[in-house]
Amino acid sequence: MSAYEKAVAELAKNNKQWEAFESNGHCAVLAPPGSGKTKLLTTKLARHLLSGDIRSPQGVACITMTNDAAFELRRRLAGLGVHSQATIFIGTVHSFALGRIIRPFAKAAGNSHLAESRFATASESDEVFEEAFGRSTFLPYERTTVRTTANKVRQRLDYSGDIRLGGPRIAQLALEIDRILDERCLYEYSDVIRHAVNLVEDYDWVRRVLSASYSRIFVDEYQDLAPGLDRIVRGITLGPETKSTLFAVGDPDQAIYGFSGARPELLRHLAIEINSIQLERNYRSGTGIIATALKALGETRSVISDKPGGSVEIHPAPGGVVAQTRNVMKLVEDEASRGTAYDQIAVLSPWGADRDEIVKHLRSKGIPAFSRSDDDWKPAPVTILLESMAAWSVDSDANEVASRLRELDSVLRGRSDHSIRRDVVQLMLEYPRSSSASEFVNRFCEITLGNVSTQPDTEDARELQRMRIALSSGGTAAHMTRAGLGARARTPGHVYVSTVHAAKGLEFDCVVLAGADNGGLPGFDPSDDEIAEARRKFYVTITRARERVYIVYTDVRISKRGKPYPVTPSPFLYELGI
Repeated sequence: MSAYEKAVAELAKNNKQWEAFESNGHCAVLAPPGSGKTKLLTTKLARHLLSGDIRSPQGVACITMTNDAAFELRRRLAGLGVHSQATIFIGTVHSFALGRIIRPFAKAAGNSHLAESRFATASESDEVFEEAFGRSTFLPYERTTVRTTANKVRQRLDYSGDIRLGGPRIAQLALEIDRILDERCLYEYSDVIRHAVNLVEDYDWVRRVLSASYSRIFVDEYQDLAPGLDRIVRGITLGPETKSTLFAVGDPDQAIYGFSGARPELLRHLAIEINSIQLERNYRSGTGIIATALKALGETRSVISDKPGGSVEIHPAPGGVVAQTRNVMKLVEDEASRGTAYDQIAVLSPWGADRDEIVKHLRSKGIPAFSRSDDDWKPAPVTILLESMAAWSVDSDANEVASRLRELDSVLRGRSDHSIRRDVVQLMLEYPRSSSASEFVNRFCEITLGNVSTQPDTEDARELQRMRIALSSGGTAAHMTRAGLGARARTPGHVYVSTVHAAKGLEFDCVVLAGADNGGLPGFDPSDDEIAEARRKFYVTITRARERVYIVYTDVRISKRGKPYPVTPSPFLYELGI
């Protein structure tokens, strides 16, 4: 039995999963944590691609929130026998909007100004904001808060002046930022979506061409994507004279990306308009964890589990972050001593500073820990590939060579040939783990003949350039070795330490939540929307665990000015009944 046939047989054991798998028209799948939604999505996608019912030049698009999610979907599809093809798009909403809408259609739609625009650099974005801010009536001390709120308005494409988004003055500032960027032939991430929405909604021929090009549109984690995607997807699949079929999966209860403009109610609205299927079975967590998680959510949900056990414990750590870190260390050591593998332990926190402190102390005690920071470069298909190649070279497994080459072909969009593959394999084999990461990356760029590095204005090109600058002499990561580069890829045998957002979609035997105080959950002086999202973050954290959850909080923190201030346990803890 092939891997694909086995996956189909497993779906057949669950009536709801099977109903979604067999659906032919538009379908929205509402899936609680641990319900196998990613397996369902990838198996259904594989079915269409392996059965031959989608034939070139038609293709399929699978849109994700993050590059890491896209990477995981490609990995799973490869395991089911589906490999990279020119007609298959698997990537983020921003890469779809830029690469499959703006670039092909902007000039043809008469918008040569947009066709000639490019991504703004960080300094250019700062200049644009300062110019717009200088023309506003806001006071200088409001600068940081105002910029954050204006960005949310632009990400939501909501210039209505809604008081929950800062009111009319913020809306006017957001419009002014858009105007200056357009005037300078620049765009930022939110503008990519704005321009793509305009092309899809203003030109019926663009909608028809996209619908004809992608007969199936899959959307993963629909609840985490901003309104622009909802409008693009509706235009392509639900608009008049469109023929694409939509398959969306997600869970409004796991919507935790409000800072990026996400609106979980859009998935609820979609589920009312088209055929919807509610998955109920949680295959991951013990019943004790599920019961506690639902208390954390504060909602009544039908979630079924046959897995007994599952415990949640609360551990106070008075004395500040140092005491909290010490407590976390002991919990990790205790878990390891009971036989839990390091890579089945996750330490999550709402605070990036707590994450960094914990990973530093774990490593100082000789405990292997994985933690990723995007300060030097962000995950993009090519940077993820380079990190995984470097990780493979440190702990090589012959069975993984084919996976790396499939990822290479995906990054190069099918433009790799035998000589490129041969040289990439040689690159992975010839450099010692202590060699320079910069040399490794530069040699990769030479081998790929510029297919990545010289493509103008793409996410890959931008993040690869940031990587090369960081690794170069005088850069922030100039002394990084090949082994250090590989350490940025998640590898077996390491405790996973991250913020709650970065752990979305992952699962572990044991989860330690650090920083469960009111400063991080729900945060200081939160709005009603922020409280609701913080509750969902708490829910997401607990449901990453299969067997055990430990919640740790302290009673004092240090301000940016170096002064201690008291914090209390998160109010959500009192609702757990522990």
